[in-house]
Amino acid sequence: MLFAHSPDVVPRLPPRFGLVLAGHTRCGQIVLPLVGPVASSSNYGERYRCGVIREPGRITLVAAGLGASVLPLRYGAVPDWWMVTLGPAPGR
Repeated sequence: MLFAHSPDVVPRLPPRFGLVLAGHTRCGQIVLPLVGPVASSSNYGERYRCGVIREPGRITLVAAGLGASVLPLRYGAVPDWWMVTLGPAPGR
């Protein structure tokens, strides 16, 4: 497991990190209806914008957080706070 400020580290991680908990993207911060996010805080665009991302051998959880960045405004990107319960990996 790894805690990361930004999910952009995920593609460079070795396979032993099966779970990554990250933030930083604010889920787009400003998400317009029919248009989507105005900008992305991730170099990977939509790939790590928000939520639970399941990829082979890894789960990445990207939280929206509670605040804003640069512009003190959030629209269409609901702030969130996750409670994660950890246990043994399946098959162990």
